[in-house]
Amino acid sequence: MERWKRIGRNLVHENRWFKLWANDYEVPEGKTVSPYYVIEEVDWVHVVALNEKEEVLTVRQFRPGREIVCLELPGGAIDAGEDPLLAAQRELEEETGYTAKNWELIFSPFANPARQTNRIHCFCATDLENTGVTHFDENEAIESEFVAIPELKLKCLNGEFPQSMHIGLLLMTLDKKGL
Repeated sequence: MERWKRIGRNLVHENRWFKLWANDYEVPEGKTVSPYYVIEEVDWVHVVALNEKEEVLTVRQFRPGREIVCLELPGGAIDAGEDPLLAAQRELEEETGYTAKNWELIFSPFANPARQTNRIHCFCATDLENTGVTHFDENEAIESEFVAIPELKLKCLNGEFPQSMHIGLLLMTLDKKGL
């Protein structure tokens, strides 16, 4: 399959979270697709943190896009120049107050390559320790809780764990770990 040829690019908006580009493309058939909007974002990390009871550490927070409170995996943006593992370790402790002795990169899929440029680096963390200290960003209010794997799978099915990326990351990690 042939790639589209980018023939133009215009920065529409830029802020601390992303850049929005209006790209012009020539597709293999010779037609022009213009504008085609692309969101340039930094890579993210998400953590499937498992305790000794094989429960998953989840977080609950408000998501303004849909104006709902979501049960999801801990995670966030990788800072400029930051190693993905260090970002995962930082995000887990910041959002939950937990650290982990064992870390494994499970995989790094694209968030949505149709519109976004970033990847999500998914880590599994085990041998957890509760430091009791969280460090929320100025716009975060987060609650954390452990959820048993069978219950969390049901929450995926009934919409209580509603983010598609988190569902995929969770299920791939559980499969890889034989859970």
